[in-house]
Amino acid sequence: MQPKQSVRLTPVLGALAAGLAGLACASAFAQTPAAPAAPAGAQGVPPGMTQIQPPKDPLVERREARKQASDEYKAKKNAAKGEYKQDVGAAKQERKAEDKAADAAAKQEMAAPKQ
Repeated sequence: MQPKQSVRLTPVLGALAAGLAGLACASAFAQTPAAPAAPAGAQGVPPGMTQIQPPKDPLVERREARKQASDEYKAKKNAAKGEYKQDVGAAKQERKAEDKAADAAAKQEMAAPKQ
């Protein structure tokens, strides 16, 4: 285009009309209703075919494995802690019984008349 040449109106209007037509088509397409959803009981896979699960992301697999390992560790830890508490409780009971027996023996010895 020459610097002093006048702009012709026809090509400009054609480009503007094409742009507006494209926008009209895009808005009409965006307003169309979505495909009807499948009934609640229907599966997405037709009968006679099996659905193959896509492979999991390695990061998701690692997170799930760590969660499972953590849960197992916590369960073992809680079981060991409960067992330890039972052992400590039993030891305390034994010590109390021994202390009572020793006290009773000491009282008897002190109460016995000296000869």
